[in-house]
Amino acid sequence: MTTVKGFLLPICVSTTMFALSGCSSLMAHVAPHERYYPGTAHDIDMIGDDNHGWLMRSLLIVDLPFSAMLDTVLLPYDLYRASDTEGRSSPRKTISDSDKEKQSKGLMKGSGYTPPPQEKASDKK
Repeated sequence: MTTVKGFLLPICVSTTMFALSGCSSLMAHVAPHERYYPGTAHDIDMIGDDNHGWLMRSLLIVDLPFSAMLDTVLLPYDLYRASDTEGRSSPRKTISDSDKEKQSKGLMKGSGYTPPPQEKASDKK
């Protein structure tokens, strides 16, 4: 019995740590390039945010050193992406421009697309 516990406990702990390690960093590197050390910065921002409970904050504190290590390993990739994307616009701007172009050509009719409400001059005051 102690052999099973001695064998399963390290495997469960290792699997859990592997699943948690660098989670914010992996999510941040899939998103469009924002800054260097994006996973670490994301963890720090979320730890300081009052909208997250103690459980989420404790998981982020556990994740923080692993995200920092993974961000350090991926720093050359971040530098490459930063130099590669200087001339390109953000994906959000590209999609917005595409939607405006399609709307002006009348291609968005019947698609369920509704343009965002425009502010009136009386609402700004």
